[in-house]
This record gives sequence, structure tokens and C-alpha cells, in this order.
Amino acid sequence: MRVLHRPTASGDLALHVRVAGVDPDRPPVVLVHGMAGDHSTWRTFARALRREGRSVVSVDLRGHGRSGHAATYRLDDFRDDLRFVLDDLDIDVADVVAHSLGAHSALRLAMDVPNRVRRIVLEEIPPMPRDQHDLDENIVVAASLGERVRGLGWAVRNPVPIIRFDRRVATEVSTQFEVADPDWWTRLRAVTAPALVISGGRRSFLPPQHLRSLSEVLPGGRFTVIGAGHSVHRDRTADFGSAAGEFLRSP
Repeated sequence: MRVLHRPTASGDLALHVRVAGVDPDRPPVVLVHGMAGDHSTWRTFARALRREGRSVVSVDLRGHGRSGHAATYRLDDFRDDLRFVLDDLDIDVADVVAHSLGAHSALRLAMDVPNRVRRIVLEEIPPMPRDQHDLDENIVVAASLGERVRGLGWAVRNPVPIIRFDRRVATEVSTQFEVADPDWWTRLRAVTAPALVISGGRRSFLPPQHLRSLSEVLPGGRFTVIGAGHSVHRDRTADFGSAAGEFLRSP
């Protein structure tokens, strides 16, 4: 692991990243986990990428894994951390594969600096609520009982992410999804990277139609369903690897 020190108003924030592989001809693939996870959730997919010769950067978000706990957990904080990682590692442009909270953060990055992202895979990304109707559905950042049960086995095998997770992240992030933000949907038009939006289907707490709507707004959006629930890359590893890998191999 490499430790990057990002200056913030409350002091330096340690961001841990794992960098592996060298591919001078293609952009690195940046992997961003979801809430309460860390870089280790991508081990299988990262190995597959390295077998193809790709260089891989796996990030621990603030408040997760070996990265430091922070004073704030605004959605734009996570976006800015990802931009800092690109800057500090001298990465001009990257492919990004991200899950849940990480996918939302990565999409904010692609909205803010579209020239830094070549292709982006958004697995089970929670979109911002558009209006009161979306708010009334109460669908975001609250995993279903089934998802929690499916995640229990993973947590038993690898308890470190849960142990290191700053619980304030969940509270602060959830609060930000309780306010409608139609402008977020408008700003999606700024994304220039082709995007693959992966839904976990009806087993997920995120209704597939919301993710399909997101893919339709993105200028280069594509949509697919892999019926695994919220953690597709974990519970349908081969299917996720096939879909995401094929997408990343496109020119």
C-alpha cells in the first residue's frame, strides 16, 4: 500500500492506495469500493485486470480501510479525494470502476473533470433524488435485509473493512440523499466518458428503473442488469468481470 497525504482544513488526510502493474500504453484502472468496504473487495477483478496487463489503482476512501477518518464526509469530499489521487500519482486520464458510494463519487469526478476519465463502470450507483416523489421512495443508502444477510459471510471472512469503517460516514452520506437535487441530473450532461451502469436487479434496494434512467441521461450511457443484489462484483464475480472487462477493452 502507498500512503498519500492530502492537505485539508483540519490537517493532512492519509489516503491509502494499492498500485499494481505497469501498462504504458493504456490508462490505469482506478477501483473504488462502496460504503463500509475497502480496496480488498476488488481482489478478484484486480487480478483479472493485471492478467490482461493493465495497471490497477485500488483506493481506500476516507473513513474506510486504512485511510484516515476525516472531519467531514460530504459527497464532494470523496470526489475531491479521487481527484487528489489522480494528481498525486501523476495520472492524466484513467478508466474507473466503482461500486455504490464509490460509484457516486467517481461519477461526480467525471462530471467535474470529464477529461480525466476515459471510461467508467458504475455498479449499483445511488442517484441523487430528483424530486419529492424520489424522496418518498426512501430507496438510497439503506441495504435490505437480504443484502445484509448475503454480506455477512463476506464480513466473517474479511472483517477488517467493517472494523476500520467510520460509522459517521453512513449518517452524513444518508443525510445528503435526503434533499432533492435536480441540478445533479442536469450536470450529468457534462460527462464525456462512455459509461456502463450495472444494476443488481430486483434483489437490490436500488430499483433498476432509476439506474436505467441514469444511463439514459448520460451522453454515452449503457445499462445492464445482473440479478445479484447490491454487490454484483462480489456475488456474481464472473458475470461482473465479463461485463466490465469487455467494456474496458473497448477503444
